[in-house]
Amino acid sequence: MTCGAVSIAILTFLASALFLSSVPKVAGCNSSLILDVCGSTRKEVNLDQRICVATLESEPGVVAAKDLVSVSIALLEAGISNATKTRSYVQKLLKQPGLKPDHKYVLQKCDRGYEHFGWSFGSALGEVKEKEYDTATYDIKIGYTDNIDECRNALSSKNVKDVAVSKGNEFIYVFGSVAFNTVDRLPSDRL
Repeated sequence: MTCGAVSIAILTFLASALFLSSVPKVAGCNSSLILDVCGSTRKEVNLDQRICVATLESEPGVVAAKDLVSVSIALLEAGISNATKTRSYVQKLLKQPGLKPDHKYVLQKCDRGYEHFGWSFGSALGEVKEKEYDTATYDIKIGYTDNIDECRNALSSKNVKDVAVSKGNEFIYVFGSVAFNTVDRLPSDRL
């Protein structure tokens, strides 16, 4: 091997090592699956890879998933769980006396958006389990866009700041966009 070839081999090895060290590590799970679904989704939508990986790592069902079907189911379940928590928070705030009209309006819109999100993702979960992937992608898309946009738009239009609700919306976007992309990759029985 010539000196130039050795130098190229060393540079290639160092570049590979540097690249691999910059990719987030997922401890105790199928990191390649999480990196795959986040990377595939990132190609389709504006999604930060590190936020995606960190969000998916925080969900035991996603961490335990072994294939695209099980990760799809885990994403839908995680979305429903997070939406339920955010909606409970919203409903608790709605019961507080003395809410300003703008804040009450926003919370009512978010409550309704999260309720409809739950219906959409609940339907999608059943459809994925029944291998009705085309129908599931429709329900997922409606859930994380139209339903949650009602909350996002209300927050924005009334200039109401609520960190917990905004964070809930962010989680829903990650779970929804990754679930949509992942279910869309599942084989369809179309003839």
